[in-house]
Amino acid sequence: MELPSDLGELHGPATGVVRLPLRIYWSGPDPENAEWDLADDADCRGLYEVVLREGNLDDQHELINSARLVRLWNMLYLPSHIRQAWQPKTDAARQAV
Repeated sequence: MELPSDLGELHGPATGVVRLPLRIYWSGPDPENAEWDLADDADCRGLYEVVLREGNLDDQHELINSARLVRLWNMLYLPSHIRQAWQPKTDAARQAV
């Protein structure tokens, strides 16, 4: 699992609608047309959960916004190994604010 060295590297969009490539999101009834509206916290959480589980470091840089990640962190449903790996980074970012 790849992680950014610092959450400041995550410059994903904070607004707009996002579609994921099939290599990251391949499930559901119509994965090629699945969209996540970043104005909706539930959609944003869903997107971040998929990217953190299935995406690589480039995907994280492109799709995750560090401020939104920190704000939504405690609401994300993630496997324990991913949560444990990211927790120190989100804690540090939260303390820096």
